[in-house]
Amino acid sequence: MIDVVVLGASGYGGGELLRLLSQYPHTGSITALSRQHAGKPIHAVHPHLRGLVSGEFVANVDWSKLSESASPVVFAAMPHGEFARQYAALEAAWAHAGLVDRIKVIDLSGDFRLEDADAFEAAYGFAHPCPQALDQFTYGLSEWNTTAIAASRRIANPGCFATAIQLGLLPLRALDLACPSWVAISAITGSSGSGAVPSETTHHPTRAHDFRAYKMLQHQHESEIRASLQRHGTAIDFALVPHSAPLVRGIFATITFPSAVATHELRGAFESAYRDAFFVRIVDGTPRVAAVSGSNFADIGVCSRSGAATVMIAIDNLLKGMAGQALQNLNLMQSYAVEIGLRNAACFP
Repeated sequence: MIDVVVLGASGYGGGELLRLLSQYPHTGSITALSRQHAGKPIHAVHPHLRGLVSGEFVANVDWSKLSESASPVVFAAMPHGEFARQYAALEAAWAHAGLVDRIKVIDLSGDFRLEDADAFEAAYGFAHPCPQALDQFTYGLSEWNTTAIAASRRIANPGCFATAIQLGLLPLRALDLACPSWVAISAITGSSGSGAVPSETTHHPTRAHDFRAYKMLQHQHESEIRASLQRHGTAIDFALVPHSAPLVRGIFATITFPSAVATHELRGAFESAYRDAFFVRIVDGTPRVAAVSGSNFADIGVCSRSGAATVMIAIDNLLKGMAGQALQNLNLMQSYAVEIGLRNAACFP
């Protein structure tokens, strides 16, 4: 049984982790940390977990107590930069408790996705708080970095846009000479992707009847996508325009490029790439956000016609794009079947 600490447990990602862990067959104990809500019952912030996850949020973690666990795990679901700011102190506390070489850590933020501190600063707009730890983390794109994830104790979970887009781009390398050198990407996201604290541009009432682009050609996930493509030897350049959609959950990415490849050839490349991937489904026609919302599945559709081709990907941003993939990565680290604790369908309609 694993004993879990969730740092930043009061946010949307933390709430999804708690929900998944409440149904996870290998869960022993759960410690939910939130200094803002310390002392409150967990269901006071996450009402859907009433009767499923007991206990209160805590302000601090007793690492010496966690050291008694045979399988200690930390999920960090804090805002970008916060986990990295605390990481050196956390490592010192883990070392003092005899945990540093045993504890498995999965970070859901963007803090350790990039191996280069300069690239991080360019993407996120501030200097990395703990650059000396960047090389400790393995990039956790579950379907494409399986072996390295299984051998690692520190995982940087990918971003939601980055997950969807890479699932759509990486199989294109199998097209060999027909692999595009440049693609255009349009991707939409729901309001939950902006976190639990609303801003003028992310608060759902201001976007519920609206549709707009944002961070055009400069989204922070571009850097991790480019780094991952390079890591996999795939020389595809791209332009990404994200959009804020009137949804609560969901990512829908559309990748378009000139191509003479027939639809059946394009589909064949994806079926081959994901033949053994439980959570990737190749669908006829267009994927649908409603068919993946609330699940860890990624649905992919392809089409080629009149010299152009398109790849479409739908995921739930909080699950396959965040907490679900984090649990999938834990399954890989624990040598469990990847679908353990995640084998649930979307709620449809």
